Amino acid sequence: MKKLVLALALLLPGAAFGQTFYTGARASVGVDYKIKKGLHVEAREELRTAENFTGIESLRTTIGVSYKPLSFLKVGVGYTLINPYKIGKELDTDVYYTGFWAPKHRLFADVTGTLKAGKFNFSLRERLQFTHNAYDALNVYQSTRNALALKSRIAVKYKGWRTVEPSLSFEVRAALNDPWGYASGSAKTTNETNREYYDYTHTGYTHAYINRLRLNLGTDINLSKYHTLNPYVLFDYNMDYEIDTNGADKWATKGVRVFSDGTGWFYSMGLLVGLKYTFSF
Repeated sequence: MKKLVLALALLLPGAAFGQTFYTGARASVGVDYKIKKGLHVEAREELRTAENFTGIESLRTTIGVSYKPLSFLKVGVGYTLINPYKIGKELDTDVYYTGFWAPKHRLFADVTGTLKAGKFNFSLRERLQFTHNAYDALNVYQSTRNALALKSRIAVKYKGWRTVEPSLSFEVRAALNDPWGYASGSAKTTNETNREYYDYTHTGYTHAYINRLRLNLGTDINLSKYHTLNPYVLFDYNMDYEIDTNGADKWATKGVRVFSDGTGWFYSMGLLVGLKYTFSF
């Protein structure tokens, strides 16, 4: 496993600069109700841990509808309520807060094409995702309040065994409207902490770039006609662009990464373990 993680890190771009490695876990319970052939309604509740198992990262509630107009084509829409959980994080009020706060609302629409080849199923899914961040004090020079993203996923599943169906998938996520601008001048130093910051000019929400790569290794274990378990391992590689500013030519003081070179690029790689349970009826 260590050799596989190291190989992925070497193959992924930018791995040598500013990269951090983290671990985590995910667990979810869902129901899949078949209204009629090809038409399904699904609901799911998911718990995600914070980086390196330091607590809860979020609870996510999803409801969606999918329909197969053709045997090889599926379309779907859905909504996810994301409830982040903060422990001991200092907010703009300078008080420490523990609990759920600042929900995010996510809408998504996707289309999936499937090709069957012997005992293998190959699929390609394209998902358009819209996320509204409801946090009133959001730093809009670092984050987009209404973020758009496109997620492309290819997958293969082996169907040759009766109860176990192993699968492998690879996903590319592209941010479509991140904040954009440029840093200029020489590095300046704050009086309080001697951290560096740069003059910054914000030019809008026009930054489109690939910011996440994911590799998922898992298997469906069909316990019965109604019950399915899906353990998996997820390799998650992030390439985030975050200008360190509050819009006043100064570094933002609340929970923001500081970049000494003024570029704003931050790389990280995660190894996550997960377990899904689905009740189908």
